Amino acid sequence: ALHGDEHILYAQTIQKIGDVFVGMSDFREALESYNWALEIVLLEPDHHRVDIGNMYDSIGNIHYSKGEVTDARRCYEDALEAKRLGLGNNDPELAVTYQHIGNCLSDQGCTEDAVEHFREAIRLRKLDQFDSDEREADILAIEGVLHNLSGRQEEGLQCYERSLELLVRKVPDRRKKIADLLHLIGCVYLMNGEHKKAMKLFEESLRTRRKMMGFIHLDVASTLFNMAFLHQTRNRPKKALKCLEEALKIRKLRLPDSEKVAQTNEKIGSLAKALGDRGRAEAAFEEALRIRKAIHGNQHQTVAFVYHEMGDLMDDMGDYKEAMTRYVEALDIRRKCFGLEHEAVASTLYSMGFTLYNMDQSKRALNCFDEALIIRKNSLGEKSKQVGDILNMMGFLHATRGELDDALSLLLDALGIRRYQNDLVKASETLKNIGNVHREKKDHQKALACYEECLSIRRDELGFDHDKVADALIAIGNVWSDVDNIDQASRAYQEALTIRSYVYGDQDERVATVLQYMGILEFRSGDIDKAKHYLEEYVSIKQENNAAGDRDYVNVLFIIGNIHKIKGEDEFATKRWTEAYQVAQSSGIAKSNPQLSQVMNNLLNVGPDETHQENMANQSSAGTSTSRMSIMMERIAEGFVDEAESAHVQAQQSQAHLKET
Repeated sequence: ALHGDEHILYAQTIQKIGDVFVGMSDFREALESYNWALEIVLLEPDHHRVDIGNMYDSIGNIHYSKGEVTDARRCYEDALEAKRLGLGNNDPELAVTYQHIGNCLSDQGCTEDAVEHFREAIRLRKLDQFDSDEREADILAIEGVLHNLSGRQEEGLQCYERSLELLVRKVPDRRKKIADLLHLIGCVYLMNGEHKKAMKLFEESLRTRRKMMGFIHLDVASTLFNMAFLHQTRNRPKKALKCLEEALKIRKLRLPDSEKVAQTNEKIGSLAKALGDRGRAEAAFEEALRIRKAIHGNQHQTVAFVYHEMGDLMDDMGDYKEAMTRYVEALDIRRKCFGLEHEAVASTLYSMGFTLYNMDQSKRALNCFDEALIIRKNSLGEKSKQVGDILNMMGFLHATRGELDDALSLLLDALGIRRYQNDLVKASETLKNIGNVHREKKDHQKALACYEECLSIRRDELGFDHDKVADALIAIGNVWSDVDNIDQASRAYQEALTIRSYVYGDQDERVATVLQYMGILEFRSGDIDKAKHYLEEYVSIKQENNAAGDRDYVNVLFIIGNIHKIKGEDEFATKRWTEAYQVAQSSGIAKSNPQLSQVMNNLLNVGPDETHQENMANQSSAGTSTSRMSIMMERIAEGFVDEAESAHVQAQQSQAHLKET
């Protein structure tokens, strides 16, 4: 049996063993040691208040490292209570516990309470009779946190940098504190958008942490995680994924089935989704879901978050039925957790609206958007960005249903909000949608005015060599094409082609899209040689990208066949029509459009000798054949071109909106 001093010495020895395990990131063994030591000192609590407080602090640190903020805060508060009983209210030793509680409160969004605790930590540290450089560095670091919580990032950064300078110059042996500050300053630069500086600091912190603690320490994983976020921000998803995979290995080893492992899997799922790796994304989300359920049960908000992310994944992959299943699960949990009027509920309804639109269920989609709109107006305000996003999408949806007056009203409301928010890029998206409505109503002058304002904004905000600038130029070209102003349309398309070739390269599908517009324009104007040149380039790019199977591709093959027919090249015409027919059959386009299938059948069944003689006898110019067959083909082509062009514009607009909002 242990008594008196032996009793506390034994507990303190076990606590030190726990500290060693923490240094190794072996939290399971560390937690067992701390709990064992705590049981011993709790046998005589009145004699060991400070030791009890220190042990609660250590247990709280483990929970905090695992991302279990609520449990960590509870331990820190128990530590503070025990220490205050043993030391009173003015001992500098209390400062570290106040600081820990402040970190938890900050993470939980309780900013005012966090500020109070950080201020108390500073007050207590200043009471320390030993006026050391390390103490001064610690105070500066806490002051930096206070500045950041108050929105004064520049002042906060200055405090962190002064603290780092003091440690490096005066107490360089405090390498862990130095590495922590490097990491913290990197985070500030990241939030400020200074990505190069942030990366440099993260890399330095990573080197220091690996050198001090090895390659499988949790602090190393933390730096890798933030580096991944930085790579993602800089549009380097593969590098981000590599960092996350390495962080995940460390966290799974040190913190199996923890919040941090679930969080890392969620990030991996999101990145893999962006890279189009459905299998990797689905596996990561499933693992995150399993861990979230194991920790919190089936009805927790974190479970709903994963369901929502999985719904987004399924929607991206075109599995709309499965996406709806996941969204409904997320919606049910969020309504139970937050009530019917919460933003999280509106977010899921908003996503459901998109999926229902993709399923061609526009009425149900509008119902979801309506419900989300009411929630967001009540919770975020009538002029919030999120309200503008919904109004924009609802206007677009009404336009696709042919309800143009309703569409125009909603889009004008969305435009007013986006201008009010000074969100000019989004305002340009709405202007383009409004222009589309005016174009559909044959009000070409108003449509052109909207498109030109859209173009002006995008050039000012994004520069002249941006794809959104090309997108606006294509819209302008379409209007000029509608009113048969071939020169103006050609100039707009040519500029769009130059931009997209510069941004994406000559063999990108987005370049092919512009070539399609240019080819159709020349076909209508009668310059069939130019038309054939552009459309053959389109076909080549689509084949190069293994994308030769959609309606646009069939349409272009059909027109090229018509051009050959007009030129009397019956064999080549039949070849292109046959190819168009085969693609339409294999891709299911013919089944969904029996009229098109019948037209192609008729064309392929016409005798070539008869049609060639008729064409040669009646052709008055290269692009304006008066023969019965050529006129029939041209009319069929124009009708199908209009339909395909409209479908393409609509699909392109939908994609732009999805990315933009």
